[in-house]
Amino acid sequence: MDQPPYNVNVNINQPYQQPYQQPYQQPVFQPPAQKLPTDRNVVVVILLSFVTLGIYSLVLHCKLANEINLTAKADGKHTVHYIGALLLGMITFGIYTLIWTHKFSERVGYEAARRNTGVAFGAADYWIFSVLLGFTVICPFIYLYKLLQATNAINNSYNYYG
Repeated sequence: MDQPPYNVNVNINQPYQQPYQQPYQQPVFQPPAQKLPTDRNVVVVILLSFVTLGIYSLVLHCKLANEINLTAKADGKHTVHYIGALLLGMITFGIYTLIWTHKFSERVGYEAARRNTGVAFGAADYWIFSVLLGFTVICPFIYLYKLLQATNAINNSYNYYG
């Protein structure tokens, strides 16, 4: 018979030896190169929004949307940029903005729960404090406080664990 196409050197008289394997080591996590802010304060946001005639609020929401896209990659979703949501909201008479804020709040709540931050937040907070009780002066600020608290906790977890 012909010789096999591969070279087999097997010694029948010696017992089988497993090849040397490294013991399992926990992967070393490295904090991300980009640190996200963890010190956003509702009073500062309100004052800066007032002084800049609402521009700071727009910038903040854009940053929050970008940050949740960065920190919540595990869910496989993507949050539309806030300016795009506002433009589509103008076309749809505000309906798309309601839907966008609902989905954004829901995603922030899921990410806070997934990272075990201990902060309770979700889409229900948006509907209760901003929509149903939005006619009061204080309730939209309660929603903003809870949103900033949740995003600060998510960013803190992201800065530490990645």
